[in-house]
Amino acid sequence: MAMTRRSFLRTSAGMAALGYAGGLYATEKPAAAGIATTPDHYRQLIDGFGFSEAFHAARTIRLLEEKDQNNLLNLMFSPNGGMGYSILRNEIGDGPEGAGKTDGTVASIEPKSAEFNWTGDEDQIWLMNEAKKRGCARFMSSAWSPPAWMKSNGDSYAGELKPAMYQQYADYLATYVLEYKKRYDLDIYAISPANEPNFTPTQKYASCRWTGGQMAKFLRQNLIPTFEAKGVSAKIVINEHEHWSDDMINEILADPVCDKAIQIAAAHAYAPTSAPYVSISARTGRFSTALDKKKAIWETEVSAGDANITNMNDGVYWARVVHTHMIEDDVSAWLYWWGAATTTSRSSLIAIDVPNKKYQLSKRFFTIGHFSRFIRPGFHRVDASPTPAPNTYFSAYIDPTGKRLVCVAINDDAVERPLTIQCGGFNATTCTAVRTSNTETHAKLPTIAATNGQIEVTTTPLSVTTFIIT
Repeated sequence: MAMTRRSFLRTSAGMAALGYAGGLYATEKPAAAGIATTPDHYRQLIDGFGFSEAFHAARTIRLLEEKDQNNLLNLMFSPNGGMGYSILRNEIGDGPEGAGKTDGTVASIEPKSAEFNWTGDEDQIWLMNEAKKRGCARFMSSAWSPPAWMKSNGDSYAGELKPAMYQQYADYLATYVLEYKKRYDLDIYAISPANEPNFTPTQKYASCRWTGGQMAKFLRQNLIPTFEAKGVSAKIVINEHEHWSDDMINEILADPVCDKAIQIAAAHAYAPTSAPYVSISARTGRFSTALDKKKAIWETEVSAGDANITNMNDGVYWARVVHTHMIEDDVSAWLYWWGAATTTSRSSLIAIDVPNKKYQLSKRFFTIGHFSRFIRPGFHRVDASPTPAPNTYFSAYIDPTGKRLVCVAINDDAVERPLTIQCGGFNATTCTAVRTSNTETHAKLPTIAATNGQIEVTTTPLSVTTFIIT
């Protein structure tokens, strides 16, 4: 059987052939041998980590007592003591429903042709402003469906966008971006015209079917020229397939106009089964065509619908999903589904009990936070040995100044893993660390001094540790 790129990367021969020239590698003690590295061999630019509060999930946060609400917001968005999630994904309304609900679709800004309504999205607007205060300034907005009156079935559920309405839909999306800036001083960083265009719901759920060819035509003839003519700077995101697939992305990027204008290729990472721990390979894979065309790859939604699990096994699983997307797939942004919502499943990082005004945190919220809190927008991933020891996963990132290395080590084993981190070409002096395990949550560890650019560390069983090296 031919060796795949993934299996190639997991062999020592693969490591040697690729060079791992990024300023850092880790090996299991006592061996400290490795490959000489150069600190300026960067991989992908990191755009951020985040989640959504769509379908009125933002409302559930507003219903908490003020003190708890403030504490939760700080925990979600602040990098100083919180997890520093830096991307908030919003729902572009498509239905008649308005504010005050805790479920269901958000109201459309244009419920009828040329009739605009600027009420109904107060909760998401409130949350964007609260996130902005705490350092989260990248807002992505996705359309689950165009307004019902633009569609073939006259409903925001299922159906398709009428070809005769392509231009009105392009104008609709442009108006959304421009008016959110004008009215609320909110900059929409990225916009997706179609959430899960491959999905056909079996119940009433906001959605709209698109083929890759239909989307390419809409982008080429309508959305791209409309954004250019109206000065809309939001980046267009394609194509948010339900599963981790680039089939539609490749079809769209085959169009030269789309290829030139599109900067972000995105998909969701849902698996075809709801088993608690689906194989990570079912959620991952390299989007080679988009990467070859220099597109940023975003994973914009993933969760699991089975019963909620809040323990460290679950936390390590999701940290490994993030790790795999970063290392093998060169993903630039990684988003969970809901950040906080009323749910009894793993569809949210935080479960909110609205009647009792309480919330429950999960280990996955904190293990993903080992990436989001310390690896900020503008960092680059640098090469590092991805599997330095059995059941150990390692990645490294450098800040824009080139003076701070951030490394994330995942120990998915029942034994300690001592590691030697060698920072080739990087002037390492000290290392601070934060760890989450069965008994710890972002616990600060003693500072470690570097010796000749080398740092000796030990990862505890079933843990995620972030090392900050300066």
